[in-house]
Amino acid sequence: MKESAGGRLLIAGTGSGCGKTTAMCGLLYGLKQQGVRIAAYKCGPDYIDPMFHREVLGIPSGNLDSYFTDADVLHAMVDRRCHDADLILIEGVMGYYDGIGMTDRGSSHEIAEITETPAVLVVNGRGMANSVGALLRGFLSYGNNESSTIKGVIFNQISERMYPKLSGLAQREGIRPLGFIPQQCAFTMQSRHLGLMMPEEMQDFQNKLSDLYEIIKNTVDWEGLLKLSKEATVSHSITSGKTMVPNSRICRIGIARDESFCFLYEDNLRYLKEKNCELTFFSPLHDKEVPGNIDGMILPGGYPELYAKELSENRSMKQSVRDRIAGGLPCIAECGGYLYLQKELADEQGKCYRMADVLPGSAKKGAGLHHFGYVEVSLNPGRTLFGKNNIRFRAHEFHYYDCEPGGGDFTAEKASGEGSWQTGFASDTLYGGFPHIYYYGNETFVDAFLDQCVKYRLKRT
Repeated sequence: MKESAGGRLLIAGTGSGCGKTTAMCGLLYGLKQQGVRIAAYKCGPDYIDPMFHREVLGIPSGNLDSYFTDADVLHAMVDRRCHDADLILIEGVMGYYDGIGMTDRGSSHEIAEITETPAVLVVNGRGMANSVGALLRGFLSYGNNESSTIKGVIFNQISERMYPKLSGLAQREGIRPLGFIPQQCAFTMQSRHLGLMMPEEMQDFQNKLSDLYEIIKNTVDWEGLLKLSKEATVSHSITSGKTMVPNSRICRIGIARDESFCFLYEDNLRYLKEKNCELTFFSPLHDKEVPGNIDGMILPGGYPELYAKELSENRSMKQSVRDRIAGGLPCIAECGGYLYLQKELADEQGKCYRMADVLPGSAKKGAGLHHFGYVEVSLNPGRTLFGKNNIRFRAHEFHYYDCEPGGGDFTAEKASGEGSWQTGFASDTLYGGFPHIYYYGNETFVDAFLDQCVKYRLKRT
C-alpha cells in the first residue's frame, strides 16, 4: 500500500436531505477558489449530482458504483483522475450505510472501503445538542467495523456558538471536526420529481455558490480537510493514460443531448471513446434530422415529458428517427429515449402528444415511482438483442412514467430480490427500455451494440 499521488475524501451523509450536496458544492467551489486542482465523483447511479459538480468545476464528473463494477474497475476509475488533480472529492449517496435492500451493498460505505477513502460525515445538527454524540457513536460503530472509514465530520445548520460543543463530542468519539455550515446559509437545492433541479435551471447558481463560499470560508477547516485527504491509500499502481477497455472498433455514434435528453454518464462517453468511437451530438428538440453519417444512435434519459409539445412539433426529426431505425440503424433508447420512441407521450398536465411512433406504447405519468432501484435484466428466451441471445446486464430504474404496452422482451429482477416483471423491446438493432445502463461492467451489452454498428457501417459503405 502507498499514499495516493493526490488526496481523496468521500463526503457522506446521515441520510438524504442532510445537506451533503450543499456541502459538496461548497467544498468544490471553495477549494477551486483556493487554487486546489479538484476532480469529483458521485457514488451510485445518479445523473444530476455530477451535473452540479461539472457546473462548479467546469470539467466532467463521474460515477463510482460498486453494483455495476468490480473493485478493480473502481480503483482504476479513481487512479486515472489522480494525474491531473490534487484532490478527488467523492459525493456519497443517501445515508452512509444505505445500499441495496437492507444492506450496505452499493453504499457510500462500501465504496469508501473498496477505494480506501476517508469519509467525512455531514450531520444536520439543527434541533440537536448532546444527541449528536449518540448519532456519531452509532455511525462509527455500526456493522461491527474494526476501524471505521468515517474519519471526520462537518456539521450543517448549527450556530457558531454550538460548534465548539459539538466539536468536543466529535473528538471524544475519535473523529475530526472539520467545520460547519451556519444556520443562516440560504443555499438550497431545488427539486423535482426525478431529484434535484439541474444547475442551469437554478437562478444565479454561480452567484449562490459564491455567496455560500463567503459564508463557509471561515467556518470550514480547509487545512484539516486537505490533511485528512492525504491519508487515502490506493492498492493499484497509478499508470498514466490508463485504458480499461481495448481500442477495437472504429465507428461514429450519434447521441441525443439537449434540455430533454440530458442523463448521460460521462463514463459511458469515455467508454465509447476508448472503444475508438467518434461521438457526435444532436438535439431532437432543435435539429431537423439525425446526423446522416452515423453508424449507431443513443437516445438517453432525461425529461422529454417537460418538452413533449416541442418534441412533437419537430416532425422532421421524428420522421428522421423513425426512418433511420426502420433502415437498420442500431439504437439504444433508455428511459427518456424510450418514451420518445413511443406512439404518444403525455406531459405533466396529462395532455398527449405524438412522438416518434417507433414503438406502440402510450406513455403517461403514474401516481408514484415505478420499479425504483437496481435491477438485473435478462433477455427472454426466443429473443435476440443486437444479434445475441442470453444477454444479461445490470441497470438502474428511476421513473414516474410508464408505457402501455410496455413490452415483454426482458425480465427485470430487483437486485434486492423483491420482485420481477416483464419489460422492454429488443431486436437485432434496437434496445428500448426504462433501465439505464452503465457501460463499465456491462461490456457484453455495449460491445454487442458496437458490433452491430460496425456491421451497419460496412453495409452502408
